[in-house]
Order: sequence, then C-alpha cells, then structure tokens
Amino acid sequence: MEPITLRIQPDLLDDLDDEADEAGFSSRSEYIRHLLLNRSSISQGVTTGIDTATSDTETVDTLAVQVEELTEYVTGLEERITDLEDDVDDDSSSNGPDQKGAGSTNTPTEQEDPSQESTPADGSPGSGQIESTPPVEDLTDPDDEALLALGTWLQEEGPKSEDAQLLMLDAATILDREGPLSASELRERLFDRHPESYKSADTLWASTVERLYEETPGFEKPDYGMYGFDRATAWDVLE
Repeated sequence: MEPITLRIQPDLLDDLDDEADEAGFSSRSEYIRHLLLNRSSISQGVTTGIDTATSDTETVDTLAVQVEELTEYVTGLEERITDLEDDVDDDSSSNGPDQKGAGSTNTPTEQEDPSQESTPADGSPGSGQIESTPPVEDLTDPDDEALLALGTWLQEEGPKSEDAQLLMLDAATILDREGPLSASELRERLFDRHPESYKSADTLWASTVERLYEETPGFEKPDYGMYGFDRATAWDVLE
C-alpha cells in the first residue's frame, strides 16, 4: 500500500477516533481505510436516505390534500344533516294541530270568496302550486343526444331529488364543454349556478357530485382531485 498524507481538522480527528473505538477498529488509520474501501455502499446508503426523505415528503403532501378534502366532505355532510333536521322540524310544525283555531268553523267573509279558485302562474285552473323547476331535458341542447340520454337516466335511475338531477346534468355539461376541473373549481361553479337549492357549496358537493359521480354514466376522475365527463363512455352505457 502507498501511504498518503491527510490534513484534517482536530475536531474531525477526535470524531474519527471515537467512531473507530465504537466500531472496534484498532486505530484511526484502519477505520479511515475501511471507510475508503466501502465508500460505494456508504454513498448508496446516503442516496437512499435522501430518496426516502423525498418520498416521505411527497406522501405527507398527498395525505394533507386528502385530509383537506375529507374535512370538506364531512363539513358538507354535517350541514346537509342540519338542513334535513330543519326540514323535519318545519314539517312537524306545519302539520301540528292549530290550538288557537281548534273546533272553529271558517265563515266566508268579504276577504274570502269561496267561489274563487286559485290559479297557477300559467293561468290554468288548479291547486295554485308554484310552477316546478323545468325538467332536465329542457336544460340541454335538443340535438345533444348523449346529454339528453343522461338527463333521462337521471330522472329514471338517478337521485329522487330534482335539484340533484339538474345539478348532475349541469356538472356533466360544464365538464363536457370545458374539460376536467378540480373539485374546488367545479364545486364553486355549480354553487354559483344553484345558490338557492343548497345552503352552501360544501353541502351541494357532499350531497350530489361527491356522492353520485361514481354511479352516474360518463363521470370520471382522470387524476387525483380532478373531475371529468366522457360522453363516449356515457353514450355506451345509455344508448
């Protein structure tokens, strides 16, 4: 072997002496020789450690996004439950007995003419109910067979709520025209178009798209956190 001369700082020499003793080497020179002979495996171990740390960082970032989405989903469900509880309370109140007027008989007055029938907004005689939201097929291009078929499917096989049917068809139309959108972008777009049907954007999302996209023909998630609509896939299922 050919001897070499190394100039090393005193602190580093002390560290090498301690490491040599702990590893069981008889001298500092033997320990340094061991390090040089095994430099390839040592370097590989350092690189592996760096790669592992990088992978762990990416995993943490992914988990953070998942936690955020799950938090939004749970918040939406909680708000939806609150809305349903309020609806139940309202129904109970409206169907309860009228204690103040119990046993009384309504007598026609000048303000109440029993001969007059209530008339809907379209002028035809009827019960006086407010005209309902247009059916889903009225919201699509009459020449767009794929979306028309989806509208029919939503009415026959989809959610019972007409608001949910309209919103899912609207989501399909937006995604079909604009391509994949992130969950937050699509959620805000839909809430801007349906502000009166849902208490908040989170409630809208949790009770419709997040719950129904997997079973609705054509909807897909091309990437994590992204939503899209493939009309070809939808048409294969619906035709």
